Parts: sequence; C-alpha cells; structure tokens
Amino acid sequence: MDLKNYILIKEGTGFKMKKLLTFLFAAFLLIGLAACNGERTYAADGEYTAFDIDYHHGAPMITEVTVTIEDDEITGYYIDALQSSLGEEGVTWNEKTKKELGDDYGMVENGGAIAEWYVQAERIEAFWLENGADAVTTDEDNYIDNVTDVTMKDGGYSDLAIEAVQQAKDGITKAYVTTLHYNGTANVTWATLEVDAEGDIVDLELDVLQSSITDGTFAWNEKTKQELGDDYGMATKNGNANGGLYEWYEQADMITDYIMENGWEDSFTVADSDLDTETDVTISTGDYEKVLKAVFDKIA
Repeated sequence: MDLKNYILIKEGTGFKMKKLLTFLFAAFLLIGLAACNGERTYAADGEYTAFDIDYHHGAPMITEVTVTIEDDEITGYYIDALQSSLGEEGVTWNEKTKKELGDDYGMVENGGAIAEWYVQAERIEAFWLENGADAVTTDEDNYIDNVTDVTMKDGGYSDLAIEAVQQAKDGITKAYVTTLHYNGTANVTWATLEVDAEGDIVDLELDVLQSSITDGTFAWNEKTKQELGDDYGMATKNGNANGGLYEWYEQADMITDYIMENGWEDSFTVADSDLDTETDVTISTGDYEKVLKAVFDKIA
C-alpha cells in the first residue's frame, strides 16, 4: 500500500469516527432533553393494581397483581388472591389472603406441591422483575413451564401483570374492598383513579359488582352498578321511594366529582363535605370512603 492510499484510508476512518461521535452526542442530547421535558415511561410513581373477579370451587374469588413504580422504574410485583366459601347462610370471605395464609394455605401438605403458594408466587414476581411481565410461558394445561421451581398454574397472574404495567403507563390504578350483602351474597366495591405525572387527578370513578345465589349456586352479576345505570332502579323516578332522588351511579358520580373539584383529603367523608346528604347523596358511603382512601394511598 502506498503512502497516498494509506492517508486516504486513515482520513476516511477518521471521518466515520467523527460521524459516529456526532450521532452518539445527538442521541445523548435527545435523551437529556426528554428527561428535562419530563417524559416518562410510566405516568407517575406509585402502586398500580389490576384485579380479576372470578370463582373458586363455585364461590367468589378475587385475584390481583400490583406493580410498583419508583423513579420511573418497575421495582416490584405483588401477586395475591382472596378466596371464600359458600354455605347455607351464603358467602363467607376468607379472613386472610393466600399470601397472608403463608404455609397454612396447605398446597404442600395437602397437594404435594414443590413449594407453598406464596413461595411460588414470589418466584414468579422475581421472574417478572428480571424478564418482564409478559415473560412467563405455560404448557397446554396452563402450568407455568419456564420459571425455576414453579409448578402451579398461571391463575391469570400474567394477564393481570401485563394489565397493571399498562395501567402504570396510563396513570390508572385501582383499589377494592370485598363485602357481603344483607342476603349473604358477595359484593366487590372499587375505585379507579387516573392521575398525571404530577399526581393530579384526571379521572375518578366508583363501581360495585354484586351477585346472586339461586338454589345454592353462586353467580356474579353480568353488569356492575355503573353499567346498569338507570336500570339499577334505586331512584324514585324508577319507583323506589326509599332510594332518594338520584340513581346510584349519579350519587356515586357526585362523590367523585366533588373530590376531583376539591381535592383529596385522607379524612374525607361525605358528611363533612358540601354534598347534600338529605336529597342528593343518600347512599351509605362507608365502603366508598374506605376504598377511596385506599386508591389514593397508592399514589401518595
């Protein structure tokens, strides 16, 4: 190689290096500008819960996955489930969740499992944290087949984890409470909160799913109270003089609209607000106030 060609090659290499350095500088600049402009992967730090209302051996069950966001990063997942029993007097929700039961859940002792439910759940949580919420795979019978020392079925956990991560991106979280109706049927009451990057309220909604027991068979209603709308039939305009002037969804929306307009306080009660409890909000609000506090605690 003569000196002239050697110089051209070296100059060409130097030119390519300059282009590469220029490109890298521009990329880092864009990342820096995005950070300065407040662009985030997730809407705001906090806990984002997705849940599913279902059945276990014919009785109600609710399963949840919560993802925790800190400094715009996923720092943890949490799986849990609350089961119940169905007897002659109706539904009885368990006092403890599967996680809270710990070894007493009895999956090892009674079912010969490789490890107790809460242990396997923690292994799934760690696997998600390392590999992503969509990383778990199952065999044809829905048993998890790619997480070390996990042999149980995927009881909707992966779908809920993916949903919770998407909610974190959208700034939507939920909190729920389980209750019983006077006739022994089960209720699930929840609040859905949407916030922006500053933690300010974008939207807030209350809802309830009720159920029935017919000839000893339990069934969740097809529609929630919000979905039923006027068909819920609580207001006097639908023939129930004891229901107040407004339908259930209207009264629930009055509560959430008030909070959106006036802000959230940990000590919020309908009675202490400017809402008219004589003619407007006549529903019992204890469960709603409890679940509202729980959902705001997630984005504290």
